[in-house]
Amino acid sequence: MAEPRCTVCRHHDRPEIDRQLAGGASNLGTAEKFGMSKDSVRRHRERHLSAALKAVATRRETQGAVKASDRAEELYSKAQRILEAAEEAGQGQLALGAIKELRATVELLAKLSGELDERPQVNVLNVQSSPEWLAIQGRMLEALAPFPDARVAVAGALEDMGEVEA
Repeated sequence: MAEPRCTVCRHHDRPEIDRQLAGGASNLGTAEKFGMSKDSVRRHRERHLSAALKAVATRRETQGAVKASDRAEELYSKAQRILEAAEEAGQGQLALGAIKELRATVELLAKLSGELDERPQVNVLNVQSSPEWLAIQGRMLEALAPFPDARVAVAGALEDMGEVEA
């Protein structure tokens, strides 16, 4: 029987690597820890990690997510009961504290459910139509006025880019 070609399968720490991958370790982190490429680890995870280990990892992920959301729901219920009791008893400070906890718990639940996405948003600006670029472009063409051939060449290059105010 031929020797396996997979770098991870041949690695002397394969059982530990498999345990870490099944436990949710990242491909990059595992690769760095054991001195392999992240692509080798990814391929091993996809092709050679046993079905039993994959099932354990999936179950652990699912249970962890359910448990976290269940615990957050439970905290929400407790804070809601405290708020109601504080309002009935006229305890303003306690009511405000409960409201603060409810707000934080709602935020946590929104994050867990995916309703609240806090990933940074990237806005791509069209530099060619920005006032700063148009001013620079105008100044360049003004500076080139004594050099008509150069001015025409630069204006043509700018026009090829799609923006020119000759």
